[in-house]
Amino acid sequence: MWQFNKDSLITWHYQEGDEFNGNAINKNYWGDWFGWARSISSNKEQQYYSKWKNHFVKDGILTLTAKREDLNERYVDWMGDNDTIFNGKKFDGLNKRNFTYSAGLIQSLKDFQYGYFEIKFKIPEEGGFWPAFWLYGATPNEEIDWMELKTEKPNEIHVGRHAQYRKDNYVPVFLGKKVWGDWVKFKGSLNDGYNIISGEWTATSLKYYLNGECIAIAKGNMNHPKKLVANIAVSSDNGSFKPGPRNDFKDSVNFEIDYIRVWTRNDLGAQKTRNQNYNIEETVIGPKEISRSTLVSRSKIHYGKAELHKNEGLMVSFFSQGNFKYHLTVLGKEIPKDTKLILQDEKGKIILDEILKYGTNVLDLYKYPSKEINLTIEAFGKKASYKFKAS
Repeated sequence: MWQFNKDSLITWHYQEGDEFNGNAINKNYWGDWFGWARSISSNKEQQYYSKWKNHFVKDGILTLTAKREDLNERYVDWMGDNDTIFNGKKFDGLNKRNFTYSAGLIQSLKDFQYGYFEIKFKIPEEGGFWPAFWLYGATPNEEIDWMELKTEKPNEIHVGRHAQYRKDNYVPVFLGKKVWGDWVKFKGSLNDGYNIISGEWTATSLKYYLNGECIAIAKGNMNHPKKLVANIAVSSDNGSFKPGPRNDFKDSVNFEIDYIRVWTRNDLGAQKTRNQNYNIEETVIGPKEISRSTLVSRSKIHYGKAELHKNEGLMVSFFSQGNFKYHLTVLGKEIPKDTKLILQDEKGKIILDEILKYGTNVLDLYKYPSKEINLTIEAFGKKASYKFKAS
């Protein structure tokens, strides 16, 4: 993946992730709960994160479902039914308790430290639900919220972070201070097709992206390894991210995830992009259309000074899908007219020469089995090239 800025060209190397091909989730990579609880009672959430019952993989999509149903389950798996739960020093009930929803969560079994984290997703339209994509770990806890959504707010994204110590969460504002993190608005809708949220985590800063456009920047050192999480929670009317679903809701909703990818600046240990679960006999699923969006919120607290963004440009990724098919995804606020995609065969003959197009384009190279192909991308007066054998 290449990040074409107006003043620089950055290469990102695919590290790992999941395309959710095949017909089952990879349980060697993902877990189905936090490891310490199957909900977060301090948020007054209504859901119980089930043991793989709300997770469905089909046609290259992972669907995490939130379903209205009455359950009586253990809040913590390894504790007894009548063991007591405390929120800090406050008694929070017995371990086995009632829930009004089941829901799906995935959490990586391994920890990550720094990189570029990306999810392509679609949210339901029914209000009251809380899809999220985030990193969590360390003791005391550290958290990076690349996105927290409310389904009744399809044109807003909540960005956030939680440092280990409370004082480190604040930023100066006028004569006082404020916790960093808030809703940012954009033109477009998360209900219209699929969108891509990405987050860049370095030793000194966090950058949040929507469809290739930077929407927020946070400074600070959050250097502890963390697990990667995607989930759909159910809010309540008196809890965090309120309100909850309407009282007469009796159905289920789906949080659809096309893929989750992790990229790093270091190519050591980088993985092939082909998904390990991919079956060569399966039909390759076509790409899901990516919605367009434009940021509206530009507060100095969350967006930062305009100078920080003046050189931003495009994100271009090239990803194998098997059966000689490749996806070229182009993201960014604007695609300059002088950008180019050039493909050449091993003799230097041009196979394809065209202007870059926003979204995901399919490149079918079945005519060139095992031939060495050279891919060149041109943008902002810069070139990036990649040689590979068609397969």
